[in-house]
Amino acid sequence: MKHFIIFSLVFCSSISVLTSQTFRQIRESGNYIYGIGQSGVYEIADKQALSDLISQISINVQDSLIVTRIENNGNFDEYAKSIINTYSSVTLNNALRIEEQSKGIYTVLRYLLKEELDKMFEKRQKAILEYTKEGIRSEWKLQIGDALRNFYWANILLRSHPSYNNMRLYSEKDTFLLKVFLPNRINEIFSNINIKVIDQLFDKDNKYIRYTIGLSYKDEPIQNLDYSFKYKNSWSSTISANDGLACLEYFGEEVDKYKDVALRIEYMYKDKAFFDKDVQSVFSSYIDLPYFSNCEIKTQIDAPTKQKANTTENKKENLNTNFNEIEKIGYNNIQKIISNIEQGLDRIDTSLFTAEGLSAYRNLINYGHAVLLKSTKALTFVKTNNEYMVRSIPMQFTFSRNCKFIEEVVFVLSKEGKVDGINFSLGEIAINDILTKDERFATQDEKYFLIHFLENYKTAYCLKNIEYIQNIFDEDALIIVGNVLKKYKGIDKPYLLTLTENEINYQRFTKTEYMERLRRIFSNNEFINIHFEDNIVKKAKKDMSIYGIQIAQHYTSESYADKGYLFLLVDLRDTFNPIIHVRTWQPNKNEDGSIYGLEDFPFEKL
Repeated sequence: MKHFIIFSLVFCSSISVLTSQTFRQIRESGNYIYGIGQSGVYEIADKQALSDLISQISINVQDSLIVTRIENNGNFDEYAKSIINTYSSVTLNNALRIEEQSKGIYTVLRYLLKEELDKMFEKRQKAILEYTKEGIRSEWKLQIGDALRNFYWANILLRSHPSYNNMRLYSEKDTFLLKVFLPNRINEIFSNINIKVIDQLFDKDNKYIRYTIGLSYKDEPIQNLDYSFKYKNSWSSTISANDGLACLEYFGEEVDKYKDVALRIEYMYKDKAFFDKDVQSVFSSYIDLPYFSNCEIKTQIDAPTKQKANTTENKKENLNTNFNEIEKIGYNNIQKIISNIEQGLDRIDTSLFTAEGLSAYRNLINYGHAVLLKSTKALTFVKTNNEYMVRSIPMQFTFSRNCKFIEEVVFVLSKEGKVDGINFSLGEIAINDILTKDERFATQDEKYFLIHFLENYKTAYCLKNIEYIQNIFDEDALIIVGNVLKKYKGIDKPYLLTLTENEINYQRFTKTEYMERLRRIFSNNEFINIHFEDNIVKKAKKDMSIYGIQIAQHYTSESYADKGYLFLLVDLRDTFNPIIHVRTWQPNKNEDGSIYGLEDFPFEKL
């Protein structure tokens, strides 16, 4: 979350005035690249020196830069400078500096060791390769939105690198020339995205039609994707699809006769570029950014044949009722609730809910303008803790700034068959990561309760349920947020930090401080949306329900979005009163590709 991140940009050669070095030594040694500026105003002289340094670097690397010119009157020198400028926000502004003053004139020299210049390019190459690998992993997991973003960011960073023409990705079986691989892979992804209408709702009186669309990649449901759609001559705002479902809504005269559908798939993600200052710099430079016309996918749909689609049609035949304990009243109630929702969110039969369930339902519909979507998946009933989870009912939520999310909703039924709670579902991949674990890890019931806990946690943040969040955190919980962690002294709890003393920066909150920050975030944002993926769950001790949960988190709010990595150390021994002892969040993985986890916070006294 934005307010919690501490960016620590560390450069081994910080800005300083080095009196041991002279202008002449720097200029004649041959070990440095330098720039000089002169002015009666010190700040202007320093700025000129930095600009001259950028020019000298660009001259040194021009022969290695991209051979394609951009539309800048064919001025390749300016193009080369714009590329080098993309490094300035992190590295070049930290170039060493010496200065002299004579007769009211400042002379400033900014310089870098040539080996530092190599390190600067090596750092970007590392980022290019990591984005490419992450794109491959995301594509394999059907997280197509993430795959496109990673491949595109790798591509534009590559275009700013002197090794553009020969940088390669090596794998165990093959090697890939990135300037060919990256654009080809992006286009290949677009060519394998398929869309299919699976439901329609036509309201002739209100001149409105909604299509529920199935999104697949190589015939598998896409886990995440951002898109907009075209109606006549305008494009919608960006919509976040989830678990293979998308939604198109048309208003106006003769909407029922509109057959042409065009989806524009998001792949640049400029609005998320602040995740990476280098990517942000490339977007704001003069570099010729590639456009992929294949991002627009077109098809035709049939005109609606009925005025209102029945989204509960065939639900009974598809229902998974393998659990003998499912009471008939529970089955009937969920069917009635779905039918009620179809008729209008405010027409719900309150007798089908407990007091807590009705409150949860009202919080849900207040989250955003909600509509029920058709699903191709069967509803399933899963028993946990004398309750039933009814999974999963897709809904779309729209907010005042026309931001839209599709979420699958889980209804929790009491043993009497009434709705006792409502949660947003984890993604299919995150659920399968838990369910496919060996039975020695946990029983099937324990696995589903773990899923239930994570869905409660996710929903509490989305619906701003500060009371629930406050209740699940231990009074002495260790809450750390930032780039990286370092050892914290004086922890009187049954876990110990094993991290080294010198691991840059961290920010630690008490429970009270953390809750106050959450309250401010909740009050300042119309909506918060969280998606989890890539679970790694471990037990702290054998035969004991204390878990270390590592999970990738996508966070979106009205004013901010990010992706990071969450770790929770949670005690589920009392299934009715889960307790979080440790929560950490980091925006990036560690150098070795890991994130902080159970090994860093072992329980020693259990």
